[in-house]
Amino acid sequence: MSMIRLKNVSKFYYSKGIIASGISKVNLDLDAGEFVVITGESGSGKSTLLNVISGLDTYEEGEMYIEGSETSHYTAEDFERYRQKYISCIFQSFNLVSSYTVFQNVALAMEIDGHDGHEIKQKVNEILNKVGLSAYKNRKVSKLSGGQKQRVAIARALAKDTKILVADEPTGNLDSASAEGIVELLTEIASDKLVVVVTHNYDQFKDHATRVIKMHDGKIVEDTGAAESSAAKSDLPAHGRRTARSEHSSEKRSITYGTQLKLGVRNTFNLPAKFLLLLLVFIFVVGAVSAQYVSVKKQKDTVSEEGWNNYFTNYDPKRIVVEKQDHTAFTRADYEALENAPHVEKIIREDIMYDSSVYMENDQFSFGGFALSIGNLEGEPDLGTLPEKENDVVLSGYDDGWTFGEKPADLIGKEFTVMTDDGGEYKIRVSGIVLKPEDDSMYSGNSEMYLPDSMMSDIRRGMYASYSNTTMLINGNEEKLYPGAGGLVTNENVPEGYILLPTSYDSMFKEGYAAGKEVDLRAKALYYDENLTLMIMGTYGEKTFEKKTGLKNLEEHDGEIYINPVDYRRLYEKGSFQTSVFVDDTKNMEGMKDMLERGGYHTLVLKDHIFNFMNSDIVSVIQLPLAVIVCLAVFFVAYFVVRLILKSRGVYFATLRMLGMGKEPARRIMRVELVLVCVIAYALFGVFIYLNYRGLIFNDKLMDYITYLTVRDYAVLAVILLVMAVLISGRFMRSIFRNSAMGSYREEA
Repeated sequence: MSMIRLKNVSKFYYSKGIIASGISKVNLDLDAGEFVVITGESGSGKSTLLNVISGLDTYEEGEMYIEGSETSHYTAEDFERYRQKYISCIFQSFNLVSSYTVFQNVALAMEIDGHDGHEIKQKVNEILNKVGLSAYKNRKVSKLSGGQKQRVAIARALAKDTKILVADEPTGNLDSASAEGIVELLTEIASDKLVVVVTHNYDQFKDHATRVIKMHDGKIVEDTGAAESSAAKSDLPAHGRRTARSEHSSEKRSITYGTQLKLGVRNTFNLPAKFLLLLLVFIFVVGAVSAQYVSVKKQKDTVSEEGWNNYFTNYDPKRIVVEKQDHTAFTRADYEALENAPHVEKIIREDIMYDSSVYMENDQFSFGGFALSIGNLEGEPDLGTLPEKENDVVLSGYDDGWTFGEKPADLIGKEFTVMTDDGGEYKIRVSGIVLKPEDDSMYSGNSEMYLPDSMMSDIRRGMYASYSNTTMLINGNEEKLYPGAGGLVTNENVPEGYILLPTSYDSMFKEGYAAGKEVDLRAKALYYDENLTLMIMGTYGEKTFEKKTGLKNLEEHDGEIYINPVDYRRLYEKGSFQTSVFVDDTKNMEGMKDMLERGGYHTLVLKDHIFNFMNSDIVSVIQLPLAVIVCLAVFFVAYFVVRLILKSRGVYFATLRMLGMGKEPARRIMRVELVLVCVIAYALFGVFIYLNYRGLIFNDKLMDYITYLTVRDYAVLAVILLVMAVLISGRFMRSIFRNSAMGSYREEA
């Protein structure tokens, strides 16, 4: 049984619709111990025959047998395994890795076969000494002469140590003395292997060849020495023939994962220009994908911040409404703890008033804004001064020519009447104005009125009263009261512990008068339930109204119920049960929410309760497909640019295929290379982000990344980029393994 048998084998080439014959109806038997020389003019098909025998090219007709097994059903992977196990090649064009050293090129063949480092080092040094290249083992192949490169190619074939050695013009680039040495070496190898040489120079081999095949027009026209070779092999004892073959019949091992990793890392840096170009491409990919990622998050945040809330008027996205889990009032210690917490920009102690507007007006001007304590004012006013008198206030609003008029400074020192939502009125004087830029956000752009603490206390008390369910139990009858003008109001003429009622209440008692009787006032709200028992000091009518109340014009106050201010405060002045905490950045919102809840607070994040026509889920439905399309476009742009940059790598991987490396190991090597470049690009991206964060450089786009990306987002982004690198390497490898090994080499070269 022959080692290689070709039966009516034909090979055709297809180019631009034209079919050309490489070899036609070739019948040939080759076996170990033969030194076969194939000659013929250029284009006769000898190199094609060599490529078919070595599995570098496929064939279209006939059958090729390897040790009796058919190969017509072989896949590309089958031929790779065949080349790894059986074939060592010496190529006319060398097919060396120019960026590798001599030692690395020769060692590559053994690394693909899975040999360990110690074995490789020992054997490669022996072979380099044999071919006269020991002095050049650490020199890059790109710096060698043509003859030296040829000897490296021969050394690599010897290192592979397979049953079959094929050589295409192995002495074409050597001087006569070197050529003779190589012919002698090939003759020695042919003692127990099949050596097939293609050459134009038959004279160099005529004294050594055991068989000469001459080709013309794709066919074998002469086969000299075949009979003699068969006879010579038949003269060997059976056990001798088996021994000759068994020495090389052991199964080849596979390239190790460690070697794949080593080659991937080596290939990343061995060509600096290629590495820098790839790095620039992946920096572009990192920037483009992360920008798209940030754009989606930013758009969702923008939409989530635009809308309205039916309960809270001031729905700043940085705002968290906080209450204590035990529903008690906030203490000074509570406020200090919140103010000193990390990522807290500010707190609003009088939260209940932060969503209620106050209005001021006189004959020439009116202004409305949210009521805040003067203690919440940061810095000095742009116009005027801080409050100097008890009734001084500071206004804050847009500098737009409308909020404060054309001349805001004219308002300084003017007196106004302030009216609150609960009907209260106060006399105030404008001492200062804070001017906000027109491009300020819609939230920080709200108008505010900074009031003295005493006025804030009165307003807060009035608001608690308006929010409370106030009832009066008199003579067994419960009646709802409405604090404020026309209802329950304060009066200094009423002693503490007493209440003054209209004369209509006298009829509720059988005696015909209410004086001296008791009533129970109850104020019930979300955070408190207060009861107060008061003595009726009497009732008032048209004749006694002014004397008992000190007020004039009964018609304006008809039906009002009067109690002392101290009793009024007992009912409604309960401290602050609700506070607003503002984070320094919305990206810290979740962390702040968790911290507050662990600290014993209930929280309400307002940006999660803003209603709009286009919520963030709708934005996701619209934005995500667009983001995916953009990322796919970036992927294909990156792939085609990487494909151009990696043109030399195409030749490299085609060479690995010729040496017998399979698709998966090649894919892993390419994957290591691209993933490593991607990781370096991502690390540089991270460095720029960090430098921007530290203030060493400043860029608005980088600030967007810092603002919108969390640690989780950076991890997701890294996964996306790594997946893209893996996909690019996979797509690149598919193009390399699309054709036969020789077809891929021709295409890449």
